[in-house]
Amino acid sequence: MQYSTPIHLVGDFFLGISGTMIGARSRLDLFGVTFVACVGALGGGTVRDLLIGHYPLAWVNDPRYIIAVLAGVTVALLFRHRLAAIRNLIFVTDSLGIGFFTVSGIRLCLDNGLNPFLALIFGILSVIIGGLLRDVICNEVPIILRKELVATAALTGGALFLLLEYLHVPLPVSTLVGISSVLLIRVLGIKYKWQLPVVSL
Repeated sequence: MQYSTPIHLVGDFFLGISGTMIGARSRLDLFGVTFVACVGALGGGTVRDLLIGHYPLAWVNDPRYIIAVLAGVTVALLFRHRLAAIRNLIFVTDSLGIGFFTVSGIRLCLDNGLNPFLALIFGILSVIIGGLLRDVICNEVPIILRKELVATAALTGGALFLLLEYLHVPLPVSTLVGISSVLLIRVLGIKYKWQLPVVSL
């Protein structure tokens, strides 16, 4: 089993929770929120695997990926009233999912022979595409287009992970630093209203 697999499963779980809560906020039925959660958690990885020629697709070859998402859906549904009362929970679970997904996506790409630069690009892509598809289905402005530094956080966390890998830092440590960096940048970005320059004509 590749090291990225358990990290990916945790990411699927967190994205399953955030996807369910976003679907519920859009007043979707049970099938709808489950579908949205699966698309958000598995869609980006599917596109990444297709582009790099990684077959069979991870979630097709290993049912634990879908089970992890469904576990997140179940937790979110069982405790939805309590979770809804926790401010910014969607933001936190989404950030954790992004962090886990960024690192696991990069690690998978490295394991499949891609150079570090391409691994970073595809790691970020797997994060962006899933959230984009999820938000479009829920008729929301995609989170990647909002002022929440999603791509910037993923880029920074992924780059730190690769740097520590290059320096031969133990993998658990580089993984923790990469994931924590994503969460920290998103939290600080919201707190201090950081944003990229707005392009205007």
